[in-house]
Amino acid sequence: MKSLFFIESPLQLLNAYEAKNYFNIQKYDFYIRLSNEETNDSQILNLILILKIEHVKIIKINALNKGFKDYIKLIFFKFFFKFFKKKVDKIFIGNYHSGFLSLILKSFSRDKIILLDDGSKSINIQSDFTDKKNYNLFTMYDLKKFKNQIIYQNEYVTLQSRLKNLVFNQNQVLFLGLKISEINIVTEEYYLQQIKAIVKYYNKEIVYVAHRGELEIKLNKIRRIKNLKVIQLDYPIEFFGLYNNIIPAVVSSFYSTALLTMKNIYNIEADSFMFDFDKSDYKVAIQKTYDYYGKYIEVKNLND
Repeated sequence: MKSLFFIESPLQLLNAYEAKNYFNIQKYDFYIRLSNEETNDSQILNLILILKIEHVKIIKINALNKGFKDYIKLIFFKFFFKFFKKKVDKIFIGNYHSGFLSLILKSFSRDKIILLDDGSKSINIQSDFTDKKNYNLFTMYDLKKFKNQIIYQNEYVTLQSRLKNLVFNQNQVLFLGLKISEINIVTEEYYLQQIKAIVKYYNKEIVYVAHRGELEIKLNKIRRIKNLKVIQLDYPIEFFGLYNNIIPAVVSSFYSTALLTMKNIYNIEADSFMFDFDKSDYKVAIQKTYDYYGKYIEVKNLND
């Protein structure tokens, strides 16, 4: 019997890597779907090399502007994976809401499927589940399970074992940027105002880690803010210590998933800054995330 992993992002791949070791899986295939989004795809490919993941099968299907060939591929995989039904022990799914991966969900029985974290989406996915409709989870979040649901706790044990003998930098703050102005949750002007306020809040070196979805024109404006340095990574932020041989004093952001992963992996202070999202179409999901984060890290409001 073999286990299959279906991945679409760098964070999903990191969580799949942890799951493979958590369950001590020896026979497996990693199906990596590349979506033609340059930064996302390059980070995935780099991470495969860093983690030395074997048995990787690449699937190329565009995320947007699907052509005829993309739809033919979807139909092919829909029937291809049904062939594996009796030959597979576990199926690990990285993105529950993916149209492509929904085909996988429909091809296998519920008891074989385990969902991986895809950012803070896991919090909202679990809140939509019921006793009658749910899937098992491998997650870093402390979630209340439903009837007949199993929640496996991801403590990033494998990654932590690779992060030894690092130097602690008590004067460094990592701020994790978000693309919330790019997707119109807030205006760019408001976002820049909040970043300036956060820089003033800390009396330390601020390293602004750009999100792969942030526009370069906005990042150029952020670069002009005093006491702040912008960096762009080609690897998940969770590997910051591995690449730089240091542990920052604080990791902060608005509501990035990496606040909790960094806190858990490096055992450092994490700050979550509140912002005005009342007019956003995503306000319910954002509030759920802040409510959850507030149980484990300090949520600060500089506008009070």
